[in-house]
Amino acid sequence: MRRRPAVLVLFTVVVLLALLQGSRFLLTNDEGILLEPAQRVAAGAHPYVDFFGYMSPGSYWIQAAWFKALGVSLWAGRLPVIVDFALQCALLFWLTAWLASRRAALAVVIIFTGFQIADPTFLTAQHRWDSGTLALAGICLAIRFPSHRGLLASGALLAAASWCTPSIGLTAAALAVWLLLAGERRRLLPAFLAGMAAVTAVAAVALALQGSFTAFFQQMLWLQRNYATVNIMPYGSVIGGYGRLLEDTAGMERILRILFVGCLALPAVLPPLGLLLWLLPGVSKKAPAELRPVVLLLLMTTVTLELSAFPRADLFYLAFVAAIPYALAAAGLAHLLTLRAGAILAFTFIPLAVLFSLNNFIGAWDVRPVASPVGRLRVASHVAPELSKLLTHVRPGQSLFVYPYMPVLYFVTQASNPSRFSFMNPGMMTADDESRVLADLRAHPPEWLLNLPLSQEEFLRIFPNANGVSERFATLESWLEKNYAPVEQAPVNINGYQLWHILKQGG
Repeated sequence: MRRRPAVLVLFTVVVLLALLQGSRFLLTNDEGILLEPAQRVAAGAHPYVDFFGYMSPGSYWIQAAWFKALGVSLWAGRLPVIVDFALQCALLFWLTAWLASRRAALAVVIIFTGFQIADPTFLTAQHRWDSGTLALAGICLAIRFPSHRGLLASGALLAAASWCTPSIGLTAAALAVWLLLAGERRRLLPAFLAGMAAVTAVAAVALALQGSFTAFFQQMLWLQRNYATVNIMPYGSVIGGYGRLLEDTAGMERILRILFVGCLALPAVLPPLGLLLWLLPGVSKKAPAELRPVVLLLLMTTVTLELSAFPRADLFYLAFVAAIPYALAAAGLAHLLTLRAGAILAFTFIPLAVLFSLNNFIGAWDVRPVASPVGRLRVASHVAPELSKLLTHVRPGQSLFVYPYMPVLYFVTQASNPSRFSFMNPGMMTADDESRVLADLRAHPPEWLLNLPLSQEEFLRIFPNANGVSERFATLESWLEKNYAPVEQAPVNINGYQLWHILKQGG
């Protein structure tokens, strides 16, 4: 009777997130990196050929399918991540109930939900939501249906996850090794590989038909060369560093801040904790013998899922693959602790998780409605006036260039980006990329410019390991400054992005 409660969890979380996140406009760099290109795909553009594809095509295709089915709106852009997260919660409940009990499953899903929804910008469109959820579903399917059909479907899901985030392929490899480790499972390996091959063949054919197959591999090579230049983050790190979270505190305030940091660090703490718990004789002996192969698979996939976050293995990226570590830690503690000790632990963390989630609920309350080309939005009260002014100036179909980040502003204005790039990341984009952007802009000068004067201090805060990398594209910035000037009547400033208007054509 684990399935019905899991389905109830799924629908409860879908409703909760639809109310919190569905039409809520959030300023985040990552969301537009998926939404703006996916809209181009929905309109018939070919990734890597017609525009710069930052990621593998799986999430573009998923998001474009939602746009084609429901129309282009922020609501349609948020539905995939809402479904992804709700499915992770449901599978976490099912998996923990399988490993321990429904009581432990209910406690951990409340804790998981509370901590994961605390930051509303985390629950926005991101390819890692798709890959993490598809991988989790594939693993659970292999556990629940250890048959040829079950492993065929598992292989298909893990291949789809890899087409959203290629490093998730490590988890597929771990599952294949697990199948090889025991004779009774080895016969299922061909079905698993067939499922992977089928999805991979369909994706490859789709790219070939679009003329994007060669360009896709060139883009993956580009990412291999350039992504780590600025995106290296040590395991469990946080932007700005832990010291910033504890500075200028003392006494009880410092104790409370340390507790806060400990909760914040759970995506990094739980994987080694789960591994350690299940290696303890007290846990492994108490757990039923039939669970041991399942636990071995989960321990193996935990390692590969953590590795899939590298080179940017900070807390934000680890949280996308935190469901299995939560399940292993919760189930391990349930087997190790007495019922009373387990209840004390649960009722310590549940209030903390609820307290964390209040950050989202309070923010969702402090909003104003703003009519936009992508639907009626709920916008933070301090951002709403500036967004309204932006939408008054920049009309759908007009040309706009957003520099250097924040491509979600293309999406919300429905303005046309004349460049093949939806964002320009200093240190990652090359001089050749800068030249291509400048050529696009010179050929079709946009009417509007949203410009953020990026300081080196801010650049290094976001990319702390980018020392020696310039935060500027000097030639491009010089051309922009020569041909554009800030809007003087009703000036716009959205989180530092100032609206500029063209002075003259060309340059």
